[in-house]
Amino acid sequence: MWSWLRQATLLMTILTIVPVAGRAQCEGADGQSWEFDEANSKGFSVGRLLGSLLTPQLIQDTRAIREYVRDPRFGELLQRCGDLRAVDAVYQKALRIAEYNIGRALFLSMVASLEHRNIGVELPVVGTVGLPLTFEEDSLFQQRIMNLPSKLYHDSPGDVHGDKDKLQHFFGSAYLAFTSESREFTRSAGNFVEWGEAQMIVGGVNDVRDKRANKQGETFGHDLLYVKTLLPSDYLTLPVKDE
Repeated sequence: MWSWLRQATLLMTILTIVPVAGRAQCEGADGQSWEFDEANSKGFSVGRLLGSLLTPQLIQDTRAIREYVRDPRFGELLQRCGDLRAVDAVYQKALRIAEYNIGRALFLSMVASLEHRNIGVELPVVGTVGLPLTFEEDSLFQQRIMNLPSKLYHDSPGDVHGDKDKLQHFFGSAYLAFTSESREFTRSAGNFVEWGEAQMIVGGVNDVRDKRANKQGETFGHDLLYVKTLLPSDYLTLPVKDE
């Protein structure tokens, strides 16, 4: 009964949600929009063509979404249109790259927002072991991190870093909720990650603000099972109860 009512409620509100998609199309006076195709400026290259043929699709897609985020035009539009619109744009670009496979797009959005090159894991007997999260060149990594949206909440820190790290929590939880179709599994996984971060990751803490992003992403991913046109910005503004 509840499941039916929830689906009906989501469908009833779709008319107010769909126009929100236009928010990611913010344009400046120069005609720039979120729809820019960063590949247009690369030109043809035999080496690039051969490389694409030999590279697994997931790696190609990961490179494409990260190129999009670090593109100077994305940085300009972030400043012009705001952080929440930029988060929507990353997800919508991931959808296009993934040929509108929502699960794949959520995963790509997560890897686009990873803001650590590696993490230190404390293991018994062995000690600290470095675990790489990305193999980007340092200059490319730094450019992508600089362009990541950071002012996601009313209480986001005012420094350069802000809440950039909350994006990976949001999209990671959304991916788990969508692919598992289970909010309970996603909630348990998120809580386990937070516990593990505090216990095993060098400098890690069990952060209630991380949990907020986890819950918002969990709700976003779950609701995408019923309404495919939802955007992250609709959920990053949702209030959640602390556990």
